[in-house]
Amino acid sequence: MEGTDYRQLCLELFGTDDVIELKRLAASIKQKNSRHAGRKKKFTEADVADIRTLLVEGATLDELACRYQTSRRVLIKYLNHPPEKGYTMRLAYMYRQKPCTVIDVDFARQKVKIQNRTQDVLLRAFGANEQPTWEDFEIFLSERCFPQSRGLLKAELRRLGLESYDPLQIVEKTKGRTAEDDMWLKIQYYPERKVG
Repeated sequence: MEGTDYRQLCLELFGTDDVIELKRLAASIKQKNSRHAGRKKKFTEADVADIRTLLVEGATLDELACRYQTSRRVLIKYLNHPPEKGYTMRLAYMYRQKPCTVIDVDFARQKVKIQNRTQDVLLRAFGANEQPTWEDFEIFLSERCFPQSRGLLKAELRRLGLESYDPLQIVEKTKGRTAEDDMWLKIQYYPERKVG
């Protein structure tokens, strides 16, 4: 703008025309969230631990949302953190709509980590076993799909779009549903992050 008195404009906008003070103001504006403003965490780590305990003891998300005066969505956000580095798949072993065991899978190192969300060992993926091995995981997968000895196996594999019998691929297609129970698997994939 022609004829604009920038010194006067700085005085009006910033209350100073001192160059050092103006640079300090500019730096503070560039700094993100300098006042540490914004939404504070609703729940502490202790709250989340209590909520997890109540879930294992049988409380529903609706009951907990009412008790903590929040929504189911907020509770789920606090309860579901992405898996650790190296773990690229998460299987939630579900009874109807309730997650009973969360299984994080690291294919590269052939490791699994679980979180049981129920005290009922009959509804847990690995029963009373709190530290399943890779072999336990493979057995679990094979139990959640039709047997390799099934009649017309090749036709069933073709129907699923598979070329060979692989329990993991079968479970991905069928969600681990079987005729024997109401359990099923909810599967999530995570991008690979390097360990280290």
